[in-house]
Amino acid sequence: MEEEIEMRGKIIFCTLLIITIAFPIASATEWDSATFTLSMENPVVSKGDYTINVVEFDGYGMVAFNISCNEVFIGNTVLMNNESNWFYLDDDRIRFKGINVTDQRILPMHGSVHSPQAEIVFATERSPEESGSMGLSISTDKDEYLIDEQVIVTMKIRNIGEVKVDNIHLNVDPAGLMIQGDLPSGFTLEDGTYRSEEIKLRFPATLHKGSYNISVNMSWTNAHGVQDFLTESDSISITQPIEIYKSITNEVSLGQTVYTSISVENIQSRSVRIRLDDVLPMFFTLIDGTVTDNKQDLNWNFILAPHERKVVSYQMITEQVGAHRTPKPHVTWNLWGANYTNSSDSDNVIAVYQGVSFLEKDFPEPSPTPDDVIVGNNENSPEISMSVTIRSAISTEVTSDKLDFGKLAPDDTSKRNDITTLRTTTPVETYRSFGSIVNPNILKVQETYEGVESKTGTLIFWAEGVN
Repeated sequence: MEEEIEMRGKIIFCTLLIITIAFPIASATEWDSATFTLSMENPVVSKGDYTINVVEFDGYGMVAFNISCNEVFIGNTVLMNNESNWFYLDDDRIRFKGINVTDQRILPMHGSVHSPQAEIVFATERSPEESGSMGLSISTDKDEYLIDEQVIVTMKIRNIGEVKVDNIHLNVDPAGLMIQGDLPSGFTLEDGTYRSEEIKLRFPATLHKGSYNISVNMSWTNAHGVQDFLTESDSISITQPIEIYKSITNEVSLGQTVYTSISVENIQSRSVRIRLDDVLPMFFTLIDGTVTDNKQDLNWNFILAPHERKVVSYQMITEQVGAHRTPKPHVTWNLWGANYTNSSDSDNVIAVYQGVSFLEKDFPEPSPTPDDVIVGNNENSPEISMSVTIRSAISTEVTSDKLDFGKLAPDDTSKRNDITTLRTTTPVETYRSFGSIVNPNILKVQETYEGVESKTGTLIFWAEGVN
């Protein structure tokens, strides 16, 4: 048995000599080290993508194990007790050293011959993220610019590694913009620190495009003496030069004139040739002689000088009652060989009424004595009966068509009523609270009312059909 153990030790030792010759000691590398204790009961440990699996103990201070990376076998090695040299594998990206390996000749100092152990140091080469890794971010003060505005680009350079980084350089590609000022070059960042830099850009006198992609390239020398690079970018665009607004008469009675005006403004500092287009709503006709420049097709072409504003107008009429949504006007221009379009953001609806609903009030003669005229809810106080008859002005059924607000004394407010509007058999909208439609003061008797006067009033109801 002793001969067997001795022979096994010689075999392992020979293997050790071969490995020592095959893998020389590496240098100038950043390592991430950890200490593990292995045994036959706990033969496997992992570090990152690497796994160590114990094969055998010789009992005389040596241990053999296999190494795999992502479950793929990459080699094996033998470590001795109190190792002084490192043993390398996987193109020198990992290394090992034995510290305490069970040796029966010196028991019980470490372990048991029946349960041997090996304490080893397992080190992996630090990745660039861990050794001299850098971070870069870039941002602009706005996303869109007027062409006479300055573009401010802010860069944040971060050393997110664990060692100092030297020889950092920044290079800006302005994508055709003009650079104002210089960036620092060849500076150093300690680990865990950052530095902010700012550069200003201007749009050129002649523009060839409407958007620009600004990129910053950073280079530095890593812990291995190798130059690394990182590039980040941010995009900006030129603000649309033309703003457009449309205004109309929102409510008319049948047969009345609807007035329309459209304004366009060049907010940039360069002249722009534009085309303005508008169309009439359905069921409307133009009134002759009311269109700017007599453009019956509602199309205009003109040049807007920097910051110039132009207004066109026309008038129209309809014989169709209801709620009419008006189309949005569009303005089109060509810059840098591309067509651009902008439209009014106004959402205009014209309400055309055939008639109006009205409020009928009956004021009975007062019955109280002069001393009791203004006595709130006293039963001798004057009262008035208030009611409303609803006459539909659009193709909508309203129920109920009569509302009763009851009898009111001075300073009283009427009760609320529910109104439901129907389009054919489909409910359009139900108004749960009448007070949300009509100002409650209309249906309130004045505190000082003495019943010696007659009053009439009108309530107008309007609803827009919803498809």
